[in-house]
Amino acid sequence: MSRNLESPDSDRFTEEFGATVARDATEDVWVIDFKEVTGEDLTFSYSPTDASVRVQLCDDQETLVDIFREGAIQLRIESKRGNSSIVVEFNDGVTSGELIVQIFPRIKITDRMLFR
Repeated sequence: MSRNLESPDSDRFTEEFGATVARDATEDVWVIDFKEVTGEDLTFSYSPTDASVRVQLCDDQETLVDIFREGAIQLRIESKRGNSSIVVEFNDGVTSGELIVQIFPRIKITDRMLFR
């Protein structure tokens, strides 16, 4: 099941979160660094062509959270009731789920993956 990840234009991350967005063209990976806007060492990266995402949260050189997922089908930015989040939907044919990375008002990461 090879399918490109549906994702917003990279400028939307800067508009919504004020975060720095960089692209590694050799690997077709977009990397969003949230440290300057949140004060937390949070990095979110995704590859539209590989349909994969990764979220890393570090504290004083120690990795607290490192989630890598393939089979992403849609990535979107959600803003409601004062919360701003990145939402990723997954479906690899065997499992389906959702990864929510809330950026504002504070960082909160929720990952749900279920067998179909």
